[in-house]
Amino acid sequence: MPPQLLSASVTIVSKMVEITRAGTSIRDALQLQLQSFSTSDRSARIEQFLDSQRRQIVSLRDCLICRKNNQIMGVLLLVSQSDGTVYVWPAETRGGLHPDDDAAIRRALYQEATRVVDSPGIWIGQSLLETEQDAQSRELSEYGFPRLTDLVFMNRSIEPASENVVMNDTTGDLFWPSEPFDEATNAADFAKLVEKTYESTCDCPELNGTRDGWESLESHRHAGVYRAERWRLFRHEGRPAGLLLLTEHPPEAVWEVVYFGVAPEFRGLGFGKRILEAGIKLARNCGVSEIVLAVDIRNLPAMRLYEQLDFEQVDRRIVHARLQKKRSGTSRTDSTLT
Repeated sequence: MPPQLLSASVTIVSKMVEITRAGTSIRDALQLQLQSFSTSDRSARIEQFLDSQRRQIVSLRDCLICRKNNQIMGVLLLVSQSDGTVYVWPAETRGGLHPDDDAAIRRALYQEATRVVDSPGIWIGQSLLETEQDAQSRELSEYGFPRLTDLVFMNRSIEPASENVVMNDTTGDLFWPSEPFDEATNAADFAKLVEKTYESTCDCPELNGTRDGWESLESHRHAGVYRAERWRLFRHEGRPAGLLLLTEHPPEAVWEVVYFGVAPEFRGLGFGKRILEAGIKLARNCGVSEIVLAVDIRNLPAMRLYEQLDFEQVDRRIVHARLQKKRSGTSRTDSTLT
């Protein structure tokens, strides 16, 4: 099947070339996209991408290329998930191009990428960059994917549990008794509580209002290996007060805090610390060696809490995002962050 022609086009060296989807040329496109990696690392990453697509974990169908004379001159990888998330990679071009041609190709690729992200069913196009990728960060901002914030990545080693502890996800011996996610009994409480925890949040507040609680939960399912026992809801006097969503990243014995929040009326009471302590205890009882998380660099209260619980900063990344903002209900307008 020939690649699908798209609306963007660019003139280089007096010849018109068009932006298409990579189609059957996806492996060649990935080779160019990952050209900065070592040969062995590049090959491994390409196989991971293709395997994830075969298993329908992600889709690479919107990977964009600019071709001239059967040669790929530029590529912009878009990795889509079924929850409406698109991961946007910075554009890459082949070496040896005239600077004007290079700029024109990159601009056309980003122009088409914004059309993909603005299409129905997509709620966010996001990019995660190393802090030294200043040129790519400026380019993303210029061409429709504004800089949102920086994320600080933290981890905490977990000491092994004592030998008499049963290794499972359902232990009731927690710092604060909680209940696992259950579609039939408490799914609505989870969804409502997620939305409440967005109120006055310091963690990426720009995302507040872009999804409802059900959409957020669906998105969090895609982070690592989902198991209902690792999603926990905490109540105070019978009322939902906070939640902790944990996921596993095999083959390493590592869990990630993919979401953690406390309802506004229960903040300032020490509940956040108790919830995280419960999660650490649960991870220890399951034989987990490490917990990782990411936090908005602007969320100083959360960072202080994590440090109190022996989380350490290990990395920092730049986040760019193009959002479709909600007006009411689940309808969204096509707009970007500013």
